[in-house]
This record gives sequence, C-alpha cells and structure tokens, in this order.
Amino acid sequence: MSGVSDAPELTPAWRTWGRLVAAIAAVSFALTAFLTLLDSLSLTAPALSFPAGAELPDRILIILQNQADRFPVIFVSSLLAIVAYSALAALGPVLRRALGGVGVPRGTVLVAGFAIAGAIGVIGELLYIGGLAIASDATYCECAFRDAQLIARGGVLDVVTSMQSWMTWGLVSFFGIGLFAAASLCAATHLAPRGWSLLSRALAALLVLVAVLGAGFPPLAHSMGWDVDPNLVVGAPSLVILLILLPWWALWLRAWLGHAAPPEAEPAAS
Repeated sequence: MSGVSDAPELTPAWRTWGRLVAAIAAVSFALTAFLTLLDSLSLTAPALSFPAGAELPDRILIILQNQADRFPVIFVSSLLAIVAYSALAALGPVLRRALGGVGVPRGTVLVAGFAIAGAIGVIGELLYIGGLAIASDATYCECAFRDAQLIARGGVLDVVTSMQSWMTWGLVSFFGIGLFAAASLCAATHLAPRGWSLLSRALAALLVLVAVLGAGFPPLAHSMGWDVDPNLVVGAPSLVILLILLPWWALWLRAWLGHAAPPEAEPAAS
C-alpha cells in the first residue's frame, strides 16, 4: 500500500483552472518581488537622510514622510501579493488531484498548507496596508503634543512592520510544509516530472530556511552585537525565491498541467 490514490482525478476542467491559477501566481509573485526590489534600492523614493544632530521626533518625521512617499508603490505591491497568495491557496486542490493525493493524508496536508499560507498572506497584507496608511501619515498638530504624536506614530509603524514580517515567516513556513507534502506525493506516485518534484523539495527547504533566518537572525545579531544588516541576510535569498524560483515553479507546473490528458480522462466522442 503506497498510501496514495490510484488515479490523479484531474479532469480537463481542473487542468484548465490549474493552468490559469499557476500563470497568475507566477506573474504576481514576480511583479511583487520586482516592486519590492525597486523600493529596497530607493528607486521609488529618496533614501533616508537625517541632518546632523536631529532629535528623535525630527528623525521620526523624516521616516514618516519617506514612508508616505513610498506608500503608492507599497500599496500596489501589497495588492499584487494578495493576488499571489490567493492563487497559491487555489493551487492546493489542483495539486492534490494532479498528484493522486485525493483522500490520503499527504494530500490533506498539501491543501491545508497552501490554504493556511494563502490566508495568512492575504490577512497580513490587508493589516499591513491599513496600518501603514495611518502610521505613515506625517501630519501632526503644531502644539505641545507634537513630539508625543510623532513618537507614538513611529511606534505604530514599528508594530505594523513587525506584524507583517512575522506573518510573512508564518505563511512561508506553511507553504514550505505544503510543498514538502507535494514532493512526497510526487515520490510516491511519479505522476509529476522528476525535475519539478526536485524543485518543489528544494524550494520547500529554502522557504523554511528563510523563515528561520527571518525570525531568528535579527534578535541573534542584536544580542551578539554583529554589525550586519538583517534585511540583507534575509532579503537577498527571499528576492531570489520570489523573483526566480517561485515563478519558475509555477510556470513549470502550468506547462505540466497543459500536457494532454490521458484518454480515460477525456470525454467520449459522440
């Protein structure tokens, strides 16, 4: 007993739906990563620059004004990310049928991993957009409470950014779990191309590694006093995954789903 179903149960309608969703996932992930790269290189707004001797409220005001300048690009990037995560969740049921995982535990883990990852991603982006729209507002009253307002708004910005980061590590972890389940089904059924199966396993391992680095490296570097930018350590591999590996994986899946269905899956000629 291999623990997998004997047939993939992938009808032509599911193939067509899977190809569409895979294409949407590939394009949206690539565009999201591209816009994130432009923003990280300060091509969407000038890089932060603080006057010498600027006090904390004035520094926070500069940060808020900079975030306000970046907000349009961040907003579009977040909307694209929502589309990407939604497409990711929709691919779970397609893969379960394509890999013969209907009615078996690994198929359930696959669908659950993709669905939870997509839900966390969508909710995280919506919270991030809503919080950033308020936190990046650089307006304040010219009164005795000016400094307190700016410091509080800077704290809100930190909270919003931290929440979005942790939700990202969560969705990456669940997506990795789903990919491991998909790769396991591939090994058991041999229904998918071997190269795509290996890419799925490698991508799953990289995603889990990025999640561990993203969650654990910043506090570790801070406690050890390392003069290393955590965003560079985590951002570089994340960019490679989002801009290259994930779109490649999704487009390969789309091509595989586009292969002619087996004769028994095709409707009989009238």
